[in-house]
Amino acid sequence: MENTRFFSQKRNLAALVVCAVLLAGLIAGVILSAVLYRNGAIPADNFQRRMMFAELCLLLCAAVFLAELILRVRFPVFLELSLAVFAFACLAGGTVFDLYNIIPVWDKILHTLSGVLFSAAGLCLALPLIGKQITGARRIAVCVIVAALFSLAVGYLWEIYEFTVDCIDPSSNCQRWENGLIEALPDGTYLVDDRRGSALLDTMGDMIVNLIGTIAFLVPVLFVFLKKPAVLEQFALERIPRRKAKADGDQLPPPSAS
Repeated sequence: MENTRFFSQKRNLAALVVCAVLLAGLIAGVILSAVLYRNGAIPADNFQRRMMFAELCLLLCAAVFLAELILRVRFPVFLELSLAVFAFACLAGGTVFDLYNIIPVWDKILHTLSGVLFSAAGLCLALPLIGKQITGARRIAVCVIVAALFSLAVGYLWEIYEFTVDCIDPSSNCQRWENGLIEALPDGTYLVDDRRGSALLDTMGDMIVNLIGTIAFLVPVLFVFLKKPAVLEQFALERIPRRKAKADGDQLPPPSAS
């Protein structure tokens, strides 16, 4: 009989361990924020922001697995778990634990890693889109190009999100526009420390390191794929079969007449 126990599969066990660690870290961040707020170390609006991002972190980490369940596919396990960890690092690490302020380059590190992660995700999406219509080196080249465009598109859309949030919420500083602000003049204009503005510098810096991460990942794997084409298939999405009804032979026999 086939072993169908959920946690007998190493993949599911690894996902359970990673999710348990992330959940414990998130709970620790919430407790830490509550203690800081109670002691007056952070204001009420900062505490509320941390709680909002804690909830968003929980939703996005779960969304990785929920999307697989809905679409009936699975990403390669290394990418599946890396996306969940990345969501935690961005939302819980950056905001709940305040690493964006504690480690000034934390934002740039994450944008660089996003180029790597979403390039890998782009390879996963490119394979079923291209199918078997193209073969050989051309198939590899098209997959890499699609992955690069996907990674850059995600970075581009993220910057639009940050800009939108800053426009809607005047207290938001996603694009670091406040960092270069010297003085607000009575006529509504601002004095800044750079003619380009800190928001533009932050946005362009994010897009540049995203491009660096994309290139740093895809150029080496391109040569690997050309040398060993079978490695590309390691990025293939795994289809999750739907549960089938029990066969007639597996059903319980009807009760016998007395």
